[in-house]
Amino acid sequence: MTVTIQKRGVILYLLILVGSLGFASFYGGPVAYVWLYAIFLLIPVSILYSILNYQCLRIYQEIEVHKVTRGEVHTYRTTIENAGLLPIYRMGIFLFTERCQLTDIKDGMPISLYGFEKQEITSGIICRYAGAYNVGIEKISLADPFHLYEVMIEIPYTFKAVVNPPVTDKAFAALEIENLVNSTGLKSDISYEDILGNDVRAYEMGDAFKSINWKVSAKLSKLMVRTPDKMEKSKVTMLLLAAKDPASKQDLEYLKRRDFFLEFIISAAWHFGSQGVPVQIIYPSGQIVKATVNSYETFMSFYDIVADGIFYSTDRIYDELRTMAAEYRGSGYENSTWIIINENPESDEEFYTICD
Repeated sequence: MTVTIQKRGVILYLLILVGSLGFASFYGGPVAYVWLYAIFLLIPVSILYSILNYQCLRIYQEIEVHKVTRGEVHTYRTTIENAGLLPIYRMGIFLFTERCQLTDIKDGMPISLYGFEKQEITSGIICRYAGAYNVGIEKISLADPFHLYEVMIEIPYTFKAVVNPPVTDKAFAALEIENLVNSTGLKSDISYEDILGNDVRAYEMGDAFKSINWKVSAKLSKLMVRTPDKMEKSKVTMLLLAAKDPASKQDLEYLKRRDFFLEFIISAAWHFGSQGVPVQIIYPSGQIVKATVNSYETFMSFYDIVADGIFYSTDRIYDELRTMAAEYRGSGYENSTWIIINENPESDEEFYTICD
């Protein structure tokens, strides 16, 4: 809560108070003292009036869909109600302008409500970050009728939006490495096994003599050679080392960092899932959870939980995931690749590490 004193109004009040005190001192009488007492009570009555206004204020907010996508326009609706008898005069409404953009509601817009009056306002809304955070109206301002002060206070009912990241190619460049793709039965297009396979083709100049398949050559009456099998692509596991929640999840720097993190991991999951290739994803969702993305359907299941489903239930879970990441970081594994994505890396750590 922030209280701003209106200097001009206070100076005028003090002048009237001094004049009223002098008038009552020299002339006395009921009229002079009634006026003086009224001036004395002006400030406490105004404060009580503001408290009653706040207690009777009801603000309800909603977006047309349960989950929105960052950068897309959705319909936002707010209902502001005065549930008391006393009118609310020129109440200012202030928005989370750094987190969302409301197309038809201006920051600081004044609203007046008679007793038991209700107003409904609709607007387009664009959320700036992926994640789960409060949007819409953040604070209101209430002023006394005589312009002595203005109090800025958080609204009694906040609204949290769940914002999905857009599906982009942000991670594609980082993952365009041969044998990063996990597949059982899927083969590489450029790497081959050392041992010859069962497939054959016609002999070409330069083919090794030992690669000739004499039995097939005799049957077809021309030289045929065996070709090596394509190498199986390595298995991939993505470990999502999410940041530990700060004291306030509404911190803007945290929201920006979480936005980049979510967009990157969704891009990485889509990089594999769009090819029908499975990738195991290890991430915190209260506990440590393992999920496999190998199709559009499984990708959408993972996509549906990332905005508000990545979190730690206890410090122990956070420590376990960090230990797992430290164990695999920098180690090599035959036919296996680990990708560690660190939301909040230390100075000596990278945002993502490929361990193969």
